Amino acid sequence: MNARHTLLLLACAAVLPAQGLGGLLKKPEAPAASASKVDVGAALASGAEMIGFVTVATDQGMKAVNTMLDVFPAEKVAKVKELSAKYSELTTKRKDGNIDAEQLKLASAAGDEMAALKNDWKSYKKEKAGVVAKANTRLGLMLGADAIAASAAPKTLSTLQEASKSLASNPLQAGKAAQVSAQVALLTAVVQQIPQQTKSFTAVRSIVGDIAKAEKVSLAADLAPEKIKDKALLSASAKELD
Repeated sequence: MNARHTLLLLACAAVLPAQGLGGLLKKPEAPAASASKVDVGAALASGAEMIGFVTVATDQGMKAVNTMLDVFPAEKVAKVKELSAKYSELTTKRKDGNIDAEQLKLASAAGDEMAALKNDWKSYKKEKAGVVAKANTRLGLMLGADAIAASAAPKTLSTLQEASKSLASNPLQAGKAAQVSAQVALLTAVVQQIPQQTKSFTAVRSIVGDIAKAEKVSLAADLAPEKIKDKALLSASAKELD
């Protein structure tokens, strides 16, 4: 073996152990993170709270609309009265005390119809104008709650959708899967309806404000968001108006 071959062998001998040592010391790649499991029970509880919250808020808006029915001539609010009657009928048929997608649509439609009086608000009956104070307070509760729901409902819906996926492959959880699906369907409607509902009932409240100003009726300030931030607090405030 000549000197050149000897040097080549020595170099290989030096490299191989280093590569082997490097392989041992190399940090193993982290395994792909497994999808986090959703706490289905917590997701359902959160969904139920949000649905109950929206129910109380929407009921307050409809009660305000009902109050305003007496303020305008019957022919001006005939459509609103019809929609309100349908809403009331469905309220008596609630199985769990909560609103459904159809009632959400009826409330939005009633708000749209009442808001259409914005350019005809002066047709109100002066002798009935005093009720606008309570209507304004109810609308304040509704719109304040809707603002909270508009921010929180999408996140609640997203969590429920993840819960639905986690239950899809487990036939033993069919009951919970059905509950989750029902909440997903309703909160999807909530997320879709809130923007228009807020717009129309804000217009209704503007009408209330115009009448109050014209008749010099004092209107109470709205409650701070933290005082109506959940169903229990909102319900307590609403109950004081009944």
